[in-house]
Amino acid sequence: MGKQPEKKAATTPDRLFVFGLDEEGKPRGARFPEYNEKVANAAAQMKLASVHPASPAVTELGMKLPVGRLYASGKAFVPPIRRDLLSKLKAALDMPGDGSQLQQPAPAPSPGKVKATTGTIAAGLPRTWESITVGQLVLAEDDDPGFGWWPCLVTKREDQVLTLRLRDYPDKGTYVRHIAQVGLVNPGPE
Repeated sequence: MGKQPEKKAATTPDRLFVFGLDEEGKPRGARFPEYNEKVANAAAQMKLASVHPASPAVTELGMKLPVGRLYASGKAFVPPIRRDLLSKLKAALDMPGDGSQLQQPAPAPSPGKVKATTGTIAAGLPRTWESITVGQLVLAEDDDPGFGWWPCLVTKREDQVLTLRLRDYPDKGTYVRHIAQVGLVNPGPE
């Protein structure tokens, strides 16, 4: 009898998790081996959230997601998942102190309810500097004057000092700013 081949264990866990409800309200989700901007863009087009990097709790649940695929056309395959798994992932992200970086797609306006000139810009934006919390979107000026203000996600808050990560370029490092040095995005009417 010959020796059985050993199964190779994965050396690194999957690092990008995509999940949410599709246009028909059906839960979908997938895991990808590493952060890929094409996958994140495809997820946003499908109105799905993406998480990168993920906390250990979210990673443990995310590993239960099926493996996704990215096609050469730039489209991603995100298969259907169980609704309870989607609920567990959302609950893990809502836990206080969870360090996961969640990127939500922009909410689609309800037909007939939002006029082009007014309406809600995005949900969950801080209304005051004192109310800024982890995971919210703010604007921060680049370190080099003249390069403008960029949308950033708050990754950590210590008293009045914020650690920020560029929303659109998460791999470009972090900024540290006092709350008075960031701009608030208009959260729309209450």
